[in-house]
Amino acid sequence: MKKWKIIAPLAVTAAGALAAGIATLTKKTESGQNERAKAAPAEPKAAPKNLFSGSYSFISGFKDAVTVEAAIEFDADKYSFAVLDEDFLSYSSDSHVAVIWGEDFNMQLEYAGFYNGEDFAAHSRGVAEKFKGFGEVQYGEVKGIKYLDGDNVCLNIEIPGDAYSYLLVTIIKAPDYDEDYTTLPDHADVKTMISSLTFSVKA
Repeated sequence: MKKWKIIAPLAVTAAGALAAGIATLTKKTESGQNERAKAAPAEPKAAPKNLFSGSYSFISGFKDAVTVEAAIEFDADKYSFAVLDEDFLSYSSDSHVAVIWGEDFNMQLEYAGFYNGEDFAAHSRGVAEKFKGFGEVQYGEVKGIKYLDGDNVCLNIEIPGDAYSYLLVTIIKAPDYDEDYTTLPDHADVKTMISSLTFSVKA
């Protein structure tokens, strides 16, 4: 009887330990699965396979002029980039512009100066009075305005650190694009490219 008294508690203890171990293992497994579920993105997005960066530089201002360099990223499997000094997509009085060609749309990027004494806020008010389809836009950290100019959509992008110029982006609908051209500012690739814009301003 003495042996049974000793063995029985040990058996109970062993059974309890086994049950506790199984419960702990189950909790750890469930916890691990929950953590992996939290860490996994709900809708993983495929990154562009051939990401390139195009660069466009210009002089801004006169007396205290600065050099501005704009960089924009694009998927080179879908788009082409070049800086042109002729054969522009849209009329420009600038010496050179940057152009991006694609299947749904083409874009022309060019520098444009404020009128004397103007800043981006005053410029925006003037555009709102003159053009249809005016509105403010923001793509990530990139801020600006949009409006319609003929059959094109224009984005005027504010350049941080530049008091004299802004970046004019003209978006031109491609012939095979089935949607209305006014939807182009909301095109997924337009959003991706414009949100990638970065500026460097050097004296």
